[in-house]
Amino acid sequence: YIYDFPALFRISLMKLWLKSVDAEQIPSQLITAKELVLDGDELVEREQSGKNAIGMVVWLLSLKTPEYPGGRDVIVIGNDVTIKAGSFGTAEDDVFHKASAYARAKGLPRVYIACNSGARLGTVEELKPLVQIAWTDANDLMKGFEYLYLKDADMAKLPPDTVRSHTVTVNGETRHVLDAILGLNLPSTKGGIGVENLQGSGLIAGETSRAYDETFTLSYVTGRSVGIGAYLNRLG
Repeated sequence: YIYDFPALFRISLMKLWLKSVDAEQIPSQLITAKELVLDGDELVEREQSGKNAIGMVVWLLSLKTPEYPGGRDVIVIGNDVTIKAGSFGTAEDDVFHKASAYARAKGLPRVYIACNSGARLGTVEELKPLVQIAWTDANDLMKGFEYLYLKDADMAKLPPDTVRSHTVTVNGETRHVLDAILGLNLPSTKGGIGVENLQGSGLIAGETSRAYDETFTLSYVTGRSVGIGAYLNRLG
């Protein structure tokens, strides 16, 4: 779990110090962790303590080591696998991009802790209970279906740009035959569910390449790392 890592860093620092000096010489505060969140277009300090809604977490850590007892600042970026399996949506891409760019601008090491399922390919959850199936033969479903549709009353409940459809009338019933599902303006699609996430993948891949050229980068894979997650590990 990504929020365990500041404590794990603290344990590792303590072990390093114990190998170098007596216990009474170890600084009282080995690590300072400032969580950074994206507010508009800027990273701001805000402690979320696991109450985050975006599956990408960023810290500005100050680490005191025997070699650098005054403390060295590091940017740590990590997937939160508890949010949509750690997948990358547009919100996660924006956080990653801003944090990496911040590390480059400040000349700080950038560490990426990876545990993810790649770019997010989701569904419009609000439509699932509403979609109807026009079976070719209702008594033999193996023959397949002709189209998917929404009832007139259900269509009226949805916000604009949820779907693209055309109407047909069957036995006096108006049916909105689905041509495309957009899912705009719905809670389940916030943060992206499709091709927009792949565009975000390109954004953070390019940023990682720049970070690799301009500062120290390190990727640490704690579990699975898929698709764009794996590519980021290869890049930096």
